[in-house]
Amino acid sequence: MALRRLLSGLALVLALAFSAPAIAHEAHNKQAAARAQAAATADAVPESGMMPMPGMARDMDHGAMTADEPPRPMPQRLYRWLGAMHPAAVHFPIALFLVAGLLEIAALSLRRPVLTQGTRVIIALAAISAIAAAALGWLAMDLPGKDDATHAYHRWLGTSIAVLGLLSWWAKEHWARKPGRRRELLYVGLLTAAAAAVVVNGLLGGMLTHGMDHLRF
Repeated sequence: MALRRLLSGLALVLALAFSAPAIAHEAHNKQAAARAQAAATADAVPESGMMPMPGMARDMDHGAMTADEPPRPMPQRLYRWLGAMHPAAVHFPIALFLVAGLLEIAALSLRRPVLTQGTRVIIALAAISAIAAAALGWLAMDLPGKDDATHAYHRWLGTSIAVLGLLSWWAKEHWARKPGRRRELLYVGLLTAAAAAVVVNGLLGGMLTHGMDHLRF
């Protein structure tokens, strides 16, 4: 009888001895998990990109205060605003150079010089709009230095189009005031170069705006 009680007491002691560390380890794991979850919650950044401010009520829906960006200087805001107009401004020189080229081709092929009477105004408008579009492009892309190949080609080809536009305008006026074969060839060559550069640069601009594969068939 005494032996049975002794064995029962020994079994109870052993059970308590083995269960106590297990309970303590389980409690430690729960505490560690709670600390890890609290640390993850503290380190988590909300979708707004801002950390919660200290003392903020927990029942707030947005969960964090969204700080406004510091105001930009007026010249920087003006440059950014003007540069955003570049994609719209480029349509004018593109259309005008191509229309002038088509009119010159039609007048030459159909032998109707009357079709070129309006090209003097068209070339002038094309040159002026090309300068404006190039200037807005420089404001949009900022100073060179960090351009990749596509941006660099687009920048400098656009600048070249503005120069070719001015030269085409000058050649057209020079030829109109004093017709001559050499002056005609000079004007045709400059206008052809300007129109070809416009087409290529339009493709580069489309790549920058819509991606490299935007014309994939």
